[in-house]
Amino acid sequence: MADEKKVKSGRFSGLKTEFDKIVWADPKDVSKQTTAVVAVSVVVAVVIIVLDALINKGVNILVNF
Repeated sequence: MADEKKVKSGRFSGLKTEFDKIVWADPKDVSKQTTAVVAVSVVVAVVIIVLDALINKGVNILVNF
């Protein structure tokens, strides 16, 4: 029973030590990275939409030929 308490307290102290090592990004960096992710996502979505439209037109031309 005493050994079990030592193991649990050892786990929690190790967990606390690991949490103390975490370095959180400041809000300015997070907003920059969020903006970059949204911008890249929009660009990729536009590229996919254009490619889809072109492929669709090409297939329709081939089918109706």
